[in-house]
Amino acid sequence: MSNLNYFFSTKFKALSVFSFLLTMSIILPAQQNIVEYEYWFNNDFNNRTITAITPVSQYHLDTIISVSTLPNGINVINFRAKDSQGKYSVITSQIFYKKELTNSGTNHLVSYEYWFDDDFQNRTLVNITPTEQTTVLAQLDVSTMSNGMHLLNFRAKDERGYYSSIASQLFYKKEITNSGTNHIVSYEYWFDDDFQNRTLVNITPTEQATVLAQLDVSTMSNGMHLFNFRAKDERGYYSSIVSQLFYKKQLYSYTDNKIIAYKYWLDDDYNNVTFVNIATPVDNLHLISLFDMTRIPKGIHTINFQFKDDANFWSVISTDTIEKISLPIADFTYEVLLSNCDSTVIAFTDNSIDGDVYLWDFADGTTDTLANPTHTFYNSGLHAVSLTVKDTITLADSTKQMDILITGHTENLFAVTSCDSYTSPSGNYTYTTSGVYYDTIPNHWGCDSLLTIDLTINYSKTGTDVITACDSYTWIDGNTYTESNNTAYYTIPGGAANGCDSTVYLNLTINTVDVTVTQNEESLTANALDATYQWLSCDEGNVPLSGETGQTFTPAQNGNYAVLVTQNGCTDTSSCYYVIVNLVENNFATTIWVIPNPTSGNVVVDLGGVYPAISVSITDQSGRNIRNIRGENVDRIEIYLNEPKGIYLLTIQDGKQRATVRIVKY
Repeated sequence: MSNLNYFFSTKFKALSVFSFLLTMSIILPAQQNIVEYEYWFNNDFNNRTITAITPVSQYHLDTIISVSTLPNGINVINFRAKDSQGKYSVITSQIFYKKELTNSGTNHLVSYEYWFDDDFQNRTLVNITPTEQTTVLAQLDVSTMSNGMHLLNFRAKDERGYYSSIASQLFYKKEITNSGTNHIVSYEYWFDDDFQNRTLVNITPTEQATVLAQLDVSTMSNGMHLFNFRAKDERGYYSSIVSQLFYKKQLYSYTDNKIIAYKYWLDDDYNNVTFVNIATPVDNLHLISLFDMTRIPKGIHTINFQFKDDANFWSVISTDTIEKISLPIADFTYEVLLSNCDSTVIAFTDNSIDGDVYLWDFADGTTDTLANPTHTFYNSGLHAVSLTVKDTITLADSTKQMDILITGHTENLFAVTSCDSYTSPSGNYTYTTSGVYYDTIPNHWGCDSLLTIDLTINYSKTGTDVITACDSYTWIDGNTYTESNNTAYYTIPGGAANGCDSTVYLNLTINTVDVTVTQNEESLTANALDATYQWLSCDEGNVPLSGETGQTFTPAQNGNYAVLVTQNGCTDTSSCYYVIVNLVENNFATTIWVIPNPTSGNVVVDLGGVYPAISVSITDQSGRNIRNIRGENVDRIEIYLNEPKGIYLLTIQDGKQRATVRIVKY
């Protein structure tokens, strides 16, 4: 019992702010019974709640009471009980604080904290997994605190941030003296306040003790009593006093008393007592029962009986002697004393029953006849160790076998087939030819695993795929190549006859055709060199134009034209180009441009220079003049053609110079 630690246990439950947890015990003197209790809040006695109960001499109330109708803030709950004579107990009152309700489902505790005396600033906070209720069991270090009286304070917090009421307990810290392992040397107990007549029991010094005793209370009065207990250590320090209330009932005389249960145990082994309830109480019990004595050593034993009547009183102990006939049962346990890679030393402990002679078989060609042998194993793996025990009088025997795993060096022989090369399991060697090889790796016990490898090497196949294609080519690897390539390769898993991979290398030549065209006003020129050409009419479904096989093509009429080019063994067609043969005549010294043409309405006439006086007339296909435009000192004229779709002629004049341009309105 160290005086440097304070041990506490408490239980908290998370409640709604609409509820109040009320826990109390009510005990009345003998010959009186509690028949009801009542409670009310604040001064509202008229609205008290009255609850009748089955008459009982003592009553423990543990209930949750709704306080949802009460105002937030300080409130008081008042409680009293009534006995069978119509008399009330004194009123017990308790103050509590009702907080404002926040929306929440089931409320849970999330943490608790504690501190000593008034040292709230240094409180200890412990977060816990959210739970509706929790039991706190902890051993607190008070070694740094001064000797004397102290106060432990405790409170819990729920998930809404509300704290419970503070629970406080006084304790006394004694001065510590130097000691090795501390032992309990005695204990004492007394009833009620009769400390002077306490009973002292000295025990063999021990670090912990379980007290099991039957105490005589026959001379005590009927009713409620208090049992007090404390222990003393070898330094002379006493533990805290543990007290327990108990109730002694009046002893009644039974004229028809019956046996309702019994218990029995062998020799002095009360810790393994067996309890048996009797389904139908009887006046006399003729006991015939099968006792399992297989684990009891052979020989003479004492069996002890006690019987309980329907007044719950136990009889005095009855004893008898029985003889256990030899029935050998082999049993053992083992412990590894030393384990290394070369050997393992194991100590075996015999737990058999009724064996006189022993025979151990360690499954490695060796045996032993000791009861508790120690054996050294040199070979790793499972060993089916067995123990046979025999009774020398009856010659009966029993055998138990247990598989024991022995760790250490291991060996393994295996065959493997690989393609081209093989790397040993250790990673230290790479082999390219067939043969028998040796390697060493650590096994899962950290020892050596000696490997013998019967290796067969097969070889992969290779080849080259030579391809010439136009523009692009999709190969067996699924990739589409648009340029020549001699670096790509593809591996066919298991493609060779011997099961190894086949690798194919690509040698690809991609030929392309230059299908670009340069348009110069009414002329089209293919840009491809060292090629053949065939000009096409796009408006007639790419019909070849007879005789038009030159690199340059000038159409005789407006239209869309393309060229079919054959170059490097590949043939491709250019895009279509629209050509307008618009300039009917032009004797100006400069080139005249009309753009755009065709047009949706707006056109610009670029004169190629500045002219002092320019006139423009517009006529339709019938020759009807629809508009005249004039300009002075201009190099360009903007025209908005808002006439219907069709072909129009623009006649541009400056003195003796004249130009006629055909315009298409779409």
